[in-house]
Amino acid sequence: MMKTFNVKHPSRLCAFCRYWYDPANAAIRPKSVVGGFWEYDDTVWNICQRTGQKMRSGMSCKGYQCKV
Repeated sequence: MMKTFNVKHPSRLCAFCRYWYDPANAAIRPKSVVGGFWEYDDTVWNICQRTGQKMRSGMSCKGYQCKV
């Protein structure tokens, strides 16, 4: 299920983190890049390269670094 997220907002989602292993960025797509709005698939799970744990795209942690 696709949800909208603003990368300019202080919230942090794994789908937009550089450590969340999604090399093709298949779980995210731009909606309105100028405004910072992107869509992400909330049902995708991938490995966090920082923690080594499997994380859902809608989760977050304190090691977040935005990749977009």
